Amino acid sequence: MEALPGLNDSTQLANTIEGDNELHELSIAQGFEWKIEVSNDAPLTVEVKSGIAEIFGTELATDKEYVFKNYKFSIYCVEDVVLSWRCSALNENNLSITANTTAKYVYNLHFALEKMRSSSFDGPRILVLGSQDSGKTALCRTLCSYAIKFKAYQPLYVNLNPTQAVFSPPGCVAAVPISAILDVQCSTWGQSMTSGATQLHSKQPIVKNFGLENISENKPLYFEMVDQLASNITDRLRNDSLVRRSGSIIDTSPLNELDEDFSDLEHIAKQFKINAAVILGEYQQDFLQRISQKLSQFIGVHLVNLPTLSGAIKLDDIYRRSLQRSAIREYFYGTDTTVLSPYAVGVDYQDIAAWKPKNFLENQDLDSDLSPTELSPVEIDPSNIQHALVAISYAPKRSPSADVIKAPLLGFALVTEVNEKRRKVRILVPVPGNLPSKALILTSYKYLE
Repeated sequence: MEALPGLNDSTQLANTIEGDNELHELSIAQGFEWKIEVSNDAPLTVEVKSGIAEIFGTELATDKEYVFKNYKFSIYCVEDVVLSWRCSALNENNLSITANTTAKYVYNLHFALEKMRSSSFDGPRILVLGSQDSGKTALCRTLCSYAIKFKAYQPLYVNLNPTQAVFSPPGCVAAVPISAILDVQCSTWGQSMTSGATQLHSKQPIVKNFGLENISENKPLYFEMVDQLASNITDRLRNDSLVRRSGSIIDTSPLNELDEDFSDLEHIAKQFKINAAVILGEYQQDFLQRISQKLSQFIGVHLVNLPTLSGAIKLDDIYRRSLQRSAIREYFYGTDTTVLSPYAVGVDYQDIAAWKPKNFLENQDLDSDLSPTELSPVEIDPSNIQHALVAISYAPKRSPSADVIKAPLLGFALVTEVNEKRRKVRILVPVPGNLPSKALILTSYKYLE
């Protein structure tokens, strides 16, 4: 068989591409980073033997095994690092190890924020801007990690991008004080939505449900949720001096999703009372000046332009969808290390009062006389709610739309089955008991087990 031409070559090529799942040792020089992309099917195991390495600002402990699944990230080496790794999908001859050219800018930005914290009881409130895949969220996560590394700060991370499932299921805007180390093994920031015992300090976010996938589908509703979140944050900062001094790090939607005249940015800056801004990426000077002029009344001259982060990895739509799906699953079932058991409840059609946000891109015929922030009633039927993620509001079941949209969230539920013949709905909830007698808000997200 060896006489067949090309047989050995193809076998060697397959081994080169697929890897061997053996334990390998890797040395990475100071200032370099290893860019990694792993799937659920081929997890990566990493153990640092010597040196200081970090992921999004969180240091990896030596002699501790970390397992990564469905994750795109970079391991940055603060010192010369020796580590061992194992992954069936990676080959030691084809690893992406490059110099990090932007770490110095991140350090300088961190020290500038530290100076603002030490000089005033009102800490920095920084707006992070940029295009998609510029590294906005990576920068926010790194700044949060650095802030809590040496001092007892609790920076408030604010996510204004509803497509990201950070500390909440997708379709929400959220804010949470980062009071302890973040889980480096979790692509959704980790340990945020579980109701069981966790290895790390569980985070308690303030969440507002937008319910749609893109802000362009109903921008007035999006800013209604942003305004409500800003109001809640103002109350929190007023009553929590530590979080107020630690400051807020505000992660925005990509710039191309906001108005070209930057009026959206001006509104966000006013609502969150920002006093600094950073924009990632290469832009024309005229573009930067227009943003600076729009925000100057809030930030003065504190607009910093940084290059796209070296460790930023382009995320395709398939991967973003997988992160959203993982976040929904984590909410109900937990993680590999914290397994949860959700409860299924049966509900009659007549016991459900459901609403949904208006989607102006999907339905151009919506009545223009109605307020875009009003919710539309939902008819219970399999085509509408089967496999849908629904938000449970604190508003009583028969409340009008205006009350439902302003009510806080009790949590989320998942419609797993709709039986038209029996007029019954099977709903998954994270805690035992009957479905609360509250108004439900249908989201655009679905999850099929």
